[in-house]
Amino acid sequence: MKSSNHIYIDQLTWLRGFAAFLVIISHTIRATEVAYFPGDAPANHGIFSAFDLGTFGVLLFFALSGCTLYISNAAKLKLNTVKRFYIKRFFRIWPAFVVSIIFYLAFRLIFQSHYHYVGDHWIEGQFLDEVSIQDILEQAFLISNFTFAPLVNNAYWSLPVEFQYYLIFPVLVLSARIAGVAGPVFIGIFLYFLPKIVPIDSTRVFVLALSFCGGVSVGYFYLKYQFRLNKYIGLLLLLSGFALVSFEELKWVSLPDVIFISNVWNFYSVMAVVLVFIMLHTSFTLNSKVSAFLQHYGEISYSTYLYHNLVIGALMLILLNYSIEGDARFYILLVGTLLLTQLLAMYSHKYVEVPSQRYGRKF
Repeated sequence: MKSSNHIYIDQLTWLRGFAAFLVIISHTIRATEVAYFPGDAPANHGIFSAFDLGTFGVLLFFALSGCTLYISNAAKLKLNTVKRFYIKRFFRIWPAFVVSIIFYLAFRLIFQSHYHYVGDHWIEGQFLDEVSIQDILEQAFLISNFTFAPLVNNAYWSLPVEFQYYLIFPVLVLSARIAGVAGPVFIGIFLYFLPKIVPIDSTRVFVLALSFCGGVSVGYFYLKYQFRLNKYIGLLLLLSGFALVSFEELKWVSLPDVIFISNVWNFYSVMAVVLVFIMLHTSFTLNSKVSAFLQHYGEISYSTYLYHNLVIGALMLILLNYSIEGDARFYILLVGTLLLTQLLAMYSHKYVEVPSQRYGRKF
């Protein structure tokens, strides 16, 4: 029987799957919002425009990572176990990432041979831009955000950022032990303002740090205090928080013109942390089959994130070849990407992620 704590952590896995879903929605919209040939009709995305929140989905990933890592490692992370933590994180992220790079490099050859609609569209850069061996190595070694290497998958921008947060995670744990909830939050705010004080070429890892650091603070609060929300209040707050983010993206509401608050990255970071907090402190009861599906989808979300752009690229080649346009193109692309990406992610999780994690634990 699962412990009460494990049930709450499972719910964060559901939220991780939702974050992956938002990224897929956003990228299918990017691929179908433009015309590719004369007379081509871009899609009307309708209600799905409210889910065009790929950036927010990534920040939700960051907040979830900070939270779950703290809950799993805070008690056992000491000076003599930091090396073990880094090894486990390396094997959790890197092998599946490198395997996906190989697949993208192979697919680039297919895409370049069959894509004849060049027009500076979103889908093109990751498959058409020239990449050198050095560019590929910089991606593989998770430093491309500082070297500005062209990416073979648009979604790869977030992976070095998250891995660099792992490097400072022990410091965040120490700050929580010293200053409680405020410790990691203070570090996140400090990192945000650091590029404004010291000239830094690549600022993304600093600007987005509040999401990961805030997630660590949520994990600390969860372990420290026995705070729980009524499930109906929790559901209302979750829906309200998501609606607020969606309304901002749709430009139905505007952020106040106040330093720090007016930055949309900060808004997304804070809202990601808030949603993780609500999900972690509310117990939801779902049908067992629905719960199992959400759990499975969340567990394979990393591989889903890695491979969904490859599926989008492949399906777009087929749809363009058959001159399928407008709304039909979008819906076929969306359904196909969700199904085929899940299939690829299942294999990646089973044959790459799980074995590499098992190997990492042997150290």
